[in-house]
Amino acid sequence: MDNLPPEACSCSALRQAARHLTRLYDEALAPTGIGLNQYSILAKVDRQGEPSVQQLAALLVMDRSTLGHLLRPLERRGLLTVRPSASDGRKRVVALTPEGGALLGSARPLWKSAEERFQAGFGQDEAAGLQALMRQVTMVGDQDAAIPSPATR
Repeated sequence: MDNLPPEACSCSALRQAARHLTRLYDEALAPTGIGLNQYSILAKVDRQGEPSVQQLAALLVMDRSTLGHLLRPLERRGLLTVRPSASDGRKRVVALTPEGGALLGSARPLWKSAEERFQAGFGQDEAAGLQALMRQVTMVGDQDAAIPSPATR
């Protein structure tokens, strides 16, 4: 294990694959003026209603400060709002605006086209397996037993 080259790193391999796929989706979404990150945020907000910033960050597997940087341009464009929660003023909630809903509606077929293109090249069963595997990857480290310590390997 000590003599593995840097390119054998699991994290590097995942990041390279993620950048490659992101490019595919970004190109498909380009006519809407948003990229995959922005699309993912709008789609999650649409599905969740009005999640808190903290809930949205957890759903996107992202830290709150990174999410805040991504929310600001969407808010400036009038695609969503970020405001104090009516039930708890300490929490901020995110809501889709009508403009954001309209943009999301025009972006969905483009996103779907990119997803279909990926599945056609990679295989539908393989894509489903990859998604299941990536959900597992996002769980690693969330539980003490998920990654065995060097002493227990």
